[in-house]
Amino acid sequence: MIRNYIKSTSKLFIINGTIGVLPIILCMILSEFISASTAIYISAAVSLFFSLLIYYLIGRGGSLLLLLASTLLLLILGISTLIPFMNIPQGMLPFYVEIGIIIIASVILYEKRKIKKLFLKKNSSHYDKILMSSIDSGAMYSRVIQVLCIPHFIITSLIIIFASPLGRITDLILLHILPPAILFIAIIISQIGLTLLLSLSSKIEKIPVLNEKGDVVDKKFSFEKHYYKNMYINPVIRIAVISNGLLFLSRRSENANFNPDKIDLPMEIYLRYEESLEEGLDRTMGRYFPNEDNLEPRFSIKYRFKTEETNRLIYLYILYIEDEKQLSSPRFHDGKLWTFQQIETNLEKDFFGECFEKEYDQLKEAALISEEYKKIN
Repeated sequence: MIRNYIKSTSKLFIINGTIGVLPIILCMILSEFISASTAIYISAAVSLFFSLLIYYLIGRGGSLLLLLASTLLLLILGISTLIPFMNIPQGMLPFYVEIGIIIIASVILYEKRKIKKLFLKKNSSHYDKILMSSIDSGAMYSRVIQVLCIPHFIITSLIIIFASPLGRITDLILLHILPPAILFIAIIISQIGLTLLLSLSSKIEKIPVLNEKGDVVDKKFSFEKHYYKNMYINPVIRIAVISNGLLFLSRRSENANFNPDKIDLPMEIYLRYEESLEEGLDRTMGRYFPNEDNLEPRFSIKYRFKTEETNRLIYLYILYIEDEKQLSSPRFHDGKLWTFQQIETNLEKDFFGECFEKEYDQLKEAALISEEYKKIN
């Protein structure tokens, strides 16, 4: 129950990977009031506890990378305190810890591929894909930490080298206040960026991802289909137009991600995420026939279509139109009515869209039946 609650209500907070450095900040602050070794032990215990807790609540997709890195760093520092000749100079713990987090952030950022290979399996599941995404986000947050911490490290190092010993105020600001403050700023900046990103993404059209049974299992941004091609199954609505025994066809856009510039059915859309077939049909008809409320496409067939370029579950509808003037919409590029003889002359010549050639026999039969029915009546 708690796991489900966290997953549904705290995503904005959890996926901000920079919260993983909170134990580091805790260690820096505690070292101002208690011994460095005690601060390290307490922070390491807290970090380990929250690593296990978040792993239990969210799993490997909880942007754990920086938290795990912080835990590892604190455990290493804790072990180092047990070695007599590796004591950290008094008052230098925040600066030393900052150096450690810079090194770890750099490893995550520049060795991301090697980190992925540690977890990647030959038969990766959806769970593994979430983990890979979590590693990518960890690298992104590591960049934020790098950008903020490295300038402070360089400036502080130069001042220590050339202006030592430091004055009381300079020492306080550079070595005690700025290290935790910079990490706090990294968390705030990341949260602001994340909030803006989520706000922007909520306005971008998403399309559903289906499994082999046709059930919705995920969602993707619509522009991503150009990149993942046939990796995922997406639902598509196609509407054929038959008028007086003729098929109305038009030219696909030259910018289409699949079969550009081919002659094809005039109407095709990707179903949106959480959109029903009826809503998708209404959206399509409203786009192409905004002033026609009496037109109603009829469902024909549903079939799976997969090539190297696309992977679709297609819902084919047929719209019967008597008045050819209704097809004069400028939205139909190079649209015209075709006889079956004209179509068959050009089949299998890379002239028509691939989906259309697969649907042709079904559409021809539907047109012939429609004409026979009109003769009877």
